[in-house]
Amino acid sequence: MTTSQQDLRRAAVVAFVHDFVTAAINRRLHSAQSRFVAESLLVMVAALRKAASLGVEMPLQLQFSDDRIHYEGQALDGPSLQAASLLRACSERQIAMLSFHPTLGPDEANRCFDLLLLPENKEALARGQRDLALQALGIRNLRIALRSPGDPTDRRTSVDPRSEALHKYQDLALSLQQNHALAQRDQELHVDEVEHVVLNTLTQFEEPSTLLSLATQDDVDRFTVGHSVRVALLALQVARATGATREQLVSVGTAALMHDIGKSKVPQEILWKRSRLSAEEWHWMAQHPRLGAQILLEQHETLEPSTIGAAFCHHMGPTGCGYPQPAMPLMPCGTSRLIRVCDVFEALTSVRPYKRALTPIEAYAVMFRNEQDFDPRWLRQFATTLGLFPTGTRVLLDDGASALVIRQGATPHRPVVRLLTGPEGSDLCPDQPDEVDIGQEREGKKARIAAVSTHERCLVLPDFDLADPEILTADPHHACLSTALATDVQNAQRFGR
Repeated sequence: MTTSQQDLRRAAVVAFVHDFVTAAINRRLHSAQSRFVAESLLVMVAALRKAASLGVEMPLQLQFSDDRIHYEGQALDGPSLQAASLLRACSERQIAMLSFHPTLGPDEANRCFDLLLLPENKEALARGQRDLALQALGIRNLRIALRSPGDPTDRRTSVDPRSEALHKYQDLALSLQQNHALAQRDQELHVDEVEHVVLNTLTQFEEPSTLLSLATQDDVDRFTVGHSVRVALLALQVARATGATREQLVSVGTAALMHDIGKSKVPQEILWKRSRLSAEEWHWMAQHPRLGAQILLEQHETLEPSTIGAAFCHHMGPTGCGYPQPAMPLMPCGTSRLIRVCDVFEALTSVRPYKRALTPIEAYAVMFRNEQDFDPRWLRQFATTLGLFPTGTRVLLDDGASALVIRQGATPHRPVVRLLTGPEGSDLCPDQPDEVDIGQEREGKKARIAAVSTHERCLVLPDFDLADPEILTADPHHACLSTALATDVQNAQRFGR
């Protein structure tokens, strides 16, 4: 099998697992007969059949630990990030493996979720009852293997920083999923739990960039949960760089996580429409800041004004321009202005049904060309803190080596990267260093970033010296204003939805 065939099959498996997690999230949020559940189940079974058509071995077997979904012994961190509730349900039922046959249909998959997710069925998969439960529900194309008592391979045997980062991301996503579900049902929100999760995250990780690096793998974004988690992590990173106190960081993180709560009231067919919105649909979409502020104002618990303000003002410019139009002149608070910068950057750099992702350097170009729409101090602080190549960015070096940005260096244009391959994609040598400082001597010449990669494409950077004062002065955004970089961003959709 060629490498490209392997890559295609691996990508098909990952796509299926993402769709499986999405279907589980929708099933928790909606009734079994909901149109949204039906649509996500159709997508899921189509992904399974596509994997089969590409030669993925069937039945497709997924293994489950307490914190991750695995395939062929390898952890799938991306799909696992928003799978906390599904993983918890599988753990409670002692599920070690699910085997999916390609003939699995949407109705049968829906019945599978009855067993996997409904609290009243928690004991249905106990030993001695599993086969009877599967038979009773007419489930023939999904097999369930249970964990062996005392088998250490079924559970985490050690805790490492990467696992802890994944747990914290899952906690943030799960808390937000639950609050979006409560808001959709007009029930009281659990904002205190959001604050608690943010505080726990800060206690565990003084450096939020660890989570930001992990967040680049998350492309399950139902109910804007992934978007809001990433916006919160960006806001925490920037606020931390300004010397904010722990109390201030909790306030910023909570406001950022809840800023899009109003989208819980926007129909999903509008949120995820692949084409341009009609005037009526755009009217619905433009209501989400007002709806979010209204939801938060109606809570019995007294919330911080910055949380309500961020929900209402995150699509407003520094002078109150943008939407929604307030009844009287309004100046967004500092937290709202910071969240607006983070919100737009995340929207530009993420895949949406209606647009492709820009690279970070392209997103900077869009934002600085529209600098009047942002608080200039927060925009510059953001660029300085995140750097031209934010943590988690995949890059290609000038010798063809693939690498991942793991932290920022002394200057915004010279991060520290971890090598993923050797030159021209070759295997890494045992004695090759894992980390490289961009701009430092490496095998006789200075290491340079030649291109930035996304899930979809590779942006080759123009051949200029980022250290040239005429290109990169005190403000790191000047490197983004090169006309050579602007070709692909002129027509970028303005700041997403």
